[in-house]
Amino acid sequence: MIKELQTHCTVINYVCTLDFFYISRQASLILGRHKHSQLLLLCNFIHLGLKIFYFPLKDMGNLGIKLFCSVFLVALLLHVLPARSQEVEDEREFDYKKYSEKGPARWGEIHPEWGVCSNGSMQSPIDLLHERVHVVSHLGRLNRSYKPSNATLKNRGHDMMLKWETGAGTLEINGTEYVLKQCHWHSPSEHTINGKKFALELHMVHESQDGKAAVVGILYTIGRPDSFLSSLTDRLRLVAGTGENETIAGIVNPKEIKIGSRKYYRYMGSLTTPPCTENVIWTIVRKVRTVTKEQVRLLRVAVHDESNTNARPVQLTNGRPVQLYRPDEKEDD
Repeated sequence: MIKELQTHCTVINYVCTLDFFYISRQASLILGRHKHSQLLLLCNFIHLGLKIFYFPLKDMGNLGIKLFCSVFLVALLLHVLPARSQEVEDEREFDYKKYSEKGPARWGEIHPEWGVCSNGSMQSPIDLLHERVHVVSHLGRLNRSYKPSNATLKNRGHDMMLKWETGAGTLEINGTEYVLKQCHWHSPSEHTINGKKFALELHMVHESQDGKAAVVGILYTIGRPDSFLSSLTDRLRLVAGTGENETIAGIVNPKEIKIGSRKYYRYMGSLTTPPCTENVIWTIVRKVRTVTKEQVRLLRVAVHDESNTNARPVQLTNGRPVQLYRPDEKEDD
């Protein structure tokens, strides 16, 4: 009996391995950055499952075993590995027109995987209404360890994105490190404070090793020039003037993005563009900085989408807690 079982397991492992390497190649195209060792670990689970269910399936022959192996692996890939919180790179499939078939109210209908844009309960942006905000002092200062890195300036269709090729340092939240991947701009602002919109909003998008997202948002009102945007002016004009979708920005230091305050809002939300993935940690800097009208205009002109806005409407809070970190009453804004 033991010898027969060993023989069965050997056959099962062989058949499963044949399927595994085919499916894992396909999965690798989807999962990208997940290490192959994770897939091997999943195959071990499949082997275990087959060993448990093999005898009921043995009368079906190799076809039944291979079918079980394939379905089991796909199920594990969908439910065991975390979904990565990435915004779409090509934004031409949606727009920001209120009554458009591709407008914000219809994003969830464009693709099945975008459904949470319509039916999610933790969507962003939101209004940071003072009545909802709880002042706290335990969150701690933003623990940023940014570094200069090669970057590319890209027109995604509705916004300009500055993407660091290998990441540009980290932001630590609750012991987890999130790598700074890219930043982009929305005008007018997406988040509001007590119902008030601002001229511009910068999003610094970070990603953890397991694919979770953390975004730092900075609001701007019209006033003096923003020094970080000033450093990108020539590249933005190049994109605006030539119609090119992408240009090399060279070494860009994210430390040049000024925050100017230790105070910030914190809440759990989503990406503000499709696929609107939820469970994103949002940090909105309390201090509103300044930018010129020309800088805001240049960001819109460079995109070439013939629209004067790329801001998603404010979403329902649905009772989510919103915190305002304030170290002490003497802290300056």
